[in-house]
Amino acid sequence: MLLLQYNSQFLSLLDEAINLDEIVPVSFVTHFHASTGRPRKHQLYPMLKAFLIQRIFSIPTDMLLIVFLKYSQELRDFCGFDVVPDASKFTRFKQDFLMDLQSMFDHMVDMTEPICQKLDPHLAAMTIFDTSGIEAWVTENNPKYANRIIKQLKAFKKSHNLDDSYDPYKAAYGSMPTHAASNQAIQQMYINGHFCYAYKFGIVTNGLCIVRDITFYNKEFLKAHPDIVVEKKSDSPDEDKSLADSKALLPVLIDFFQKHPLIVPKTFWCDATFDTIKIYRAL
Repeated sequence: MLLLQYNSQFLSLLDEAINLDEIVPVSFVTHFHASTGRPRKHQLYPMLKAFLIQRIFSIPTDMLLIVFLKYSQELRDFCGFDVVPDASKFTRFKQDFLMDLQSMFDHMVDMTEPICQKLDPHLAAMTIFDTSGIEAWVTENNPKYANRIIKQLKAFKKSHNLDDSYDPYKAAYGSMPTHAASNQAIQQMYINGHFCYAYKFGIVTNGLCIVRDITFYNKEFLKAHPDIVVEKKSDSPDEDKSLADSKALLPVLIDFFQKHPLIVPKTFWCDATFDTIKIYRAL
């Protein structure tokens, strides 16, 4: 009972603190209400509030979100649902309004920048960049996939009496495909000391550790920036990662500052991967 009371109080505070009229761009509202041939069963703000709840409570899937909504009157009231949407409605919403969601997040960056400056002008004036990836559910990420290749190459080394200059792990890297068979956007990466196939992205934060931008290196981004390296250039995963990361930095920053001209950093932080003359000159 006490937990339900706390949840109800939290939702009330959240409802008072968040004004979607300020956060959601007019273009998003216009696109959502554009003629579809039939009236929409579920409105824009309830759908956005449902996704907000999903993120706040770390609900991993849309199906589990639906379960929460069906069994919690408080959550349904907060979102404004008379009837809980099915999974296909949530999926279709994200597919149909992907760019609108992106514009909403970009708008929130501009909205929160004065708040960051007020909290700590020094830290807010820092720009920090790094790259990472989100591992995908593909066959190539099954441990048996890489282990089978490595096991074969170890046997090859032993049968041919090769010395230690032959590294089965580097050889495995060179022999594995650059991207997943099911999706070329899922690239082979070397993250935290292990191979994986992941959706790669560049992330920009400020000194307060508040995310300012996440750019996925998808087909559209790579088409706009053809200089970024996506193919293997060596037999070393570390070397390829350093080369690809350094190539990706400037395009991400250029796009970011074009979207947010009011953000003018005084300090830039990144790791040694980006320590190149070209980057120093550009910055």
